[in-house]
Amino acid sequence: MSEYFPEKLKNRPLISADKVLSLRCEKDQDIKVISSLLQDSLVSNADIYFEKTEKTFAFIANRFCWEKVSSKNPETSYYRVLSGINVQNVISIKQKNLIQKKNNEAALFYNLLTIEYDIVFNEITLVFSQGISVKLNVSQLNIFIRDLGEPYPTKQIPDHFVESSEE
Repeated sequence: MSEYFPEKLKNRPLISADKVLSLRCEKDQDIKVISSLLQDSLVSNADIYFEKTEKTFAFIANRFCWEKVSSKNPETSYYRVLSGINVQNVISIKQKNLIQKKNNEAALFYNLLTIEYDIVFNEITLVFSQGISVKLNVSQLNIFIRDLGEPYPTKQIPDHFVESSEE
């Protein structure tokens, strides 16, 4: 986990409130909204932070702006934006296959597929590609997501469709 992560968030200029996505998730049905907005985000292992004394788990995601997509068109520009995600009331964390960044190692990027919430056990699970997951046990559901900059254009759109060959 990066020691400089909190400083990166503090020093980041905020964009005007009318252009920023800023949401709070406190109910189990809110997880679906947060999950859909963060689907296909790229998360660096250098930008994942857990502050045990504050009971906070946070990360920066390079989020694909699904809310700006009306159709798939190769002539269209799509958008990505850096977003800060903060999960509060974290009691414990379990991770599977996540490689934590060490000082001199290159950062790795993980593709966030979905976020799940188990209301019975109060567990939030971040599911990444390649069998990687982070499970957060929380005392109460409380997640914040806020865009940290202006969306920037990209021509690439994540593709969830598998082509089948007809014989």
